[in-house]
Amino acid sequence: MDFQILDADYTGTEDGPVIRLFGRAEDGRSVCCFVPGFEPYFYVNAEGELDKLAVMLKERFDVIRKVDIVAKFEPIGYQLSKKPMLKVTTMEPRNVPEIRDDVLALPGVTDIYETDILFRNRFMIDRGLHGMGWVRAETKVVQSHGPVSEENIYCDSIFTAESLEEIEKLSIAPLKYLSFDIECLPIDGSMPVPESSPVIMVSMSFSPAFRGHDTLVLVSKKVEGAGEDVKGLDNETQMLNRFFEIFQEYDADIVSGYNINDFDIPYIADRVAILAGSGENVKPFVGRDGRVLSYRRIGNRTMVSIPGRVVVDALPMLRSQYSLKRYTLRNVSKELLDKEKLDVAPSEMEEYWKDSGEKLLKFIDYARRDSELAMELFLKLQLLDKHIAVAQVSGSLLQEVVDGGQTSMVDNLLLREYGKQDRVIPPKPSDELVGMRNRGSEGLKGGEVLEPKKGLLENVVILDYKSLYPTIMMAHNLCYTTVVEKDRPQGDTIKPPSGGEFVPADVSKGIMPSILESLLQRRVETKRRMKKASNDSEYRVLDATQLALKILLNSFYGYSGYTRARLYSLPLANAVTSFGRNNILNTRALINGTISKVILRDGNAFFTEELSSLDPQDNIVSLSVVYGDTDSVFVQCSSKKGISLDDAGLVGSKIAAMVSASLPDPMELEFESIAKRALFIAKKRYAIWVFEPSGDGWKDGIKVKGMETVRRDWCELTSKTLNRVLELVLKEGNVEAAVQHVRSVVDGVRNLDVRKDAEIIEDLTMTRMFSKKATSYKNKQPHLTVAEKIERRTGSPPPVGERIPFVIVAGKDLFVNRAEDPEYVKENNVPIDVDYYIKKQVLPPVERILGVFGVDMANLDYDSRQKGLFDFSDDLQEPSVKNLRKKEKEIQPQQQVCEDKKSQSSLLDF
Repeated sequence: MDFQILDADYTGTEDGPVIRLFGRAEDGRSVCCFVPGFEPYFYVNAEGELDKLAVMLKERFDVIRKVDIVAKFEPIGYQLSKKPMLKVTTMEPRNVPEIRDDVLALPGVTDIYETDILFRNRFMIDRGLHGMGWVRAETKVVQSHGPVSEENIYCDSIFTAESLEEIEKLSIAPLKYLSFDIECLPIDGSMPVPESSPVIMVSMSFSPAFRGHDTLVLVSKKVEGAGEDVKGLDNETQMLNRFFEIFQEYDADIVSGYNINDFDIPYIADRVAILAGSGENVKPFVGRDGRVLSYRRIGNRTMVSIPGRVVVDALPMLRSQYSLKRYTLRNVSKELLDKEKLDVAPSEMEEYWKDSGEKLLKFIDYARRDSELAMELFLKLQLLDKHIAVAQVSGSLLQEVVDGGQTSMVDNLLLREYGKQDRVIPPKPSDELVGMRNRGSEGLKGGEVLEPKKGLLENVVILDYKSLYPTIMMAHNLCYTTVVEKDRPQGDTIKPPSGGEFVPADVSKGIMPSILESLLQRRVETKRRMKKASNDSEYRVLDATQLALKILLNSFYGYSGYTRARLYSLPLANAVTSFGRNNILNTRALINGTISKVILRDGNAFFTEELSSLDPQDNIVSLSVVYGDTDSVFVQCSSKKGISLDDAGLVGSKIAAMVSASLPDPMELEFESIAKRALFIAKKRYAIWVFEPSGDGWKDGIKVKGMETVRRDWCELTSKTLNRVLELVLKEGNVEAAVQHVRSVVDGVRNLDVRKDAEIIEDLTMTRMFSKKATSYKNKQPHLTVAEKIERRTGSPPPVGERIPFVIVAGKDLFVNRAEDPEYVKENNVPIDVDYYIKKQVLPPVERILGVFGVDMANLDYDSRQKGLFDFSDDLQEPSVKNLRKKEKEIQPQQQVCEDKKSQSSLLDF
């Protein structure tokens, strides 16, 4: 049987642990595959006579099944030969963590390796299997009275594999998605708590449909006048049991919802415990092995695991993939789906629940809508595609990819390759070791950032190094396994600018460069296959795969300098960045010096030395590097004859080819785009009107770096104002229009009437993450003030993890105490502190941009109710305005007309 691996764990038997692989077959059947015979083990590095230590280990620890002497390379450093070590095999997986510290304390033992790898992961790594990968199993049916029982396994097909191999298959199995949401009854409008507030409704959405239903709403009382997709039960216990029955009957692979990890699942689990404690017969079986619904809290995180299924909360996924001001379901649905969320205020829920007519039906629709929106967010935004691809590429299980960071993905790749090359890997570092590393990591130096040529520039070609740090590691064979420590190779070594030594690839190819080379080749091949994709489904899978490969390619450098990584090397991390710094400085010298200009002739680009003579029709383009940041170089192109977009593209490609030829393989500089106008303010702070190749034409947009348009701690009015200012300056070259726009915005805020201009309150709202309980904050902060006010008014604080919206109202109290809930402001007509918004929010970031043209805050702070001398006469103009008009004429060139296929992009698309 062929199936795709969704999850893995193990079960204990009298004969030892047995791996369980859960998945979905191509024909739609859910699968549980048992794999017996795999044993847990770890490695011991010791001095002295290993055979005697092996005997002592078996005598002292009765959980050890056997001890073998094996030859392995140590984790770090170039080594001429392997070292004898002990491979300790235990009876059960749990025995490894039970005895590892005692083993390490034995005389002569210097290190222990691979003692913290989960048993299921150890199996997947050793057998060459990957999360969401396809496997082919030679099967035999499991007998319920045999060593492994199928009792309590909720799968269509249950078997033991006699043999198992991974196969290549591009398709994704026909996965089943279940999204759910619960409604709890608030008492007197307060925040519901499991101890006193019952669950009154559970809404579910299915893809594909469940018995003809796309949605179902379970209600804990009888309902009249509702449709067939509403099921009224006698009480809460009956409703919850029916939910768990449907959960198992539908047999979902992906369990989703909105904020289910931090609210719905813990609430149901806690409520079930309370009901069971009062004698109710609740059966919360949800796992494919009959496991009950449970959760555990680790710090501020809630971890949920349902064996055989993957739990994916839409909220944290959206936080990581989209930059939004607020992440309420209402706001997310509006911004990303353009759909409205139905709402029933918490203060009205008791009234709606007690009603038996229209209000109850509206409440039911409200509940249904929440699970529907969560499902749409997953499917329409394809939130899981990237994670599935990362699992397939890295080998990690999908749940681990969804829950964890990139470190575990890199760990998985390294463990696989280290094992193939007979190297051992240390366990994760202790807190003490992390502290030592953190103190030493102050010596880690980052990439090179060139001082920009400040002001408004035209015709700037942007060149990017393709996967800079990964290609540096490949080009110079930089790796933990190639750093010279004890053993030295014959011949020359590679000596980075930062110091240290590494052996060249012809002496010993590094493990990390080998992995990176494979990932890069796979990405190139995947992108090639994308061009030949036969349908949208194939293209979508390939696109997710190439993105996953890119993510992993760019993770290895960060891993090397991450103090909590298993393998950490400050010399390695510094070697990579030092080559990068030299690289960008050499590139600047090459472009400004050796190249200096490009000649355009008959639709081709030439260097001076490539032409025997110049022709009067030639377009001579002078080059100057005006900015650079780590892996990007900005080159201004100046010509008396002007430059079209196609001309600039020729110049950029010509420069990139010349620079690439000077670099070691596989390093490469690529032409990326052209900025018709670029405004540089400081390092890492600029805005560009950029044109990128798109099919037969160009697509344009404004890219912003380090400015307030993309920062969530500024109000929306700041972003909108800056976006418009940048459009006027960059696209139209009209500085005076930008000034007048800012003045009109300021005037609107100064003359704000909350009753008449309620909509503008949304633009003045700021948000901050309520990341921990209020008592855990050391200092008073505006969003904490609002959280406390909400708690006083409603009886419950906002949930931890929510972004708290607030505005600053007028008054003489401290700023932090004048933060207020926007809804309260609108309902009670509370005046806004307009001076704060003008002088602290809108004008400072605008002035940083317009200050380049000599505009200061006095020019921008305008109030139509206070007319001055210059407002009464067109002949009397402020000197600054006259200067702006003069400056505008200087910077307003004829604009390039884009091809018809050019598409307009929003400022914040980038």
